Amino acid sequence: MTEVLTVEDLTARVDEELIVHRVNFLVSKEETLYIVGPNGAGKSTLLKAVVGYPGIIVEGRVIFMGEDVTGSPIDERARKGLILSHQFIPRIDGVTVGELIEMVARVSGSGVSTEEVAELLEIRHLLGREFGKGLSGGEMKRVEVAVTLAAGPKLALIDEPDSGVDVESALVIAEGIREMIRRSPVGSVVVVTHTGFISKYVPPTRVCIMMSGVLGPCSGPELLDKVLAEGFRIEVA
Repeated sequence: MTEVLTVEDLTARVDEELIVHRVNFLVSKEETLYIVGPNGAGKSTLLKAVVGYPGIIVEGRVIFMGEDVTGSPIDERARKGLILSHQFIPRIDGVTVGELIEMVARVSGSGVSTEEVAELLEIRHLLGREFGKGLSGGEMKRVEVAVTLAAGPKLALIDEPDSGVDVESALVIAEGIREMIRRSPVGSVVVVTHTGFISKYVPPTRVCIMMSGVLGPCSGPELLDKVLAEGFRIEVA
């Protein structure tokens, strides 16, 4: 089996509003898939629908590692290794960054140590801080990637890793993403971005454009170069 994730005719609604319309795509082994599009295109909702996020009404099918997980809750999909790395992380009062990483690693059985991911993401100084409180944008992104690594994903869906971060943080975050790919048994990852900045450090193998809730053309890495040069409303041969 080369298909890690298959999404068929996925439609997603939030509070009765249609956000994602009949999206189809697949992720194969050893693939770094980028989904690019402007703000408000439905990219984040698409990822949440794929992982079974609560409150999203979904039609269509999600098949992960050959198993139909469409009706499965988010925690069950996570246990199977389908993990979302959020764009905006929910705050958790009373839990430190270190405690959260340790808890996620323990529950997932990933065997990842807190010290290991803290060293990789350069967040040792944040381990005693309350999760989601008083952290800069770059620090929050580093912590979220660390938490995702601790979950031991087979396939990570990474939402806007390069949004609102400086070059130094982008370099560290990129190393975290590369580590996810190295550790994954399928060697794949999905990255959602509207800037494409992170692609300098984690090159895509395939790129899809999303506009107004519809996943449009997909092509090779050169498509991202064209988008960055001409914008999202481009003609694709």
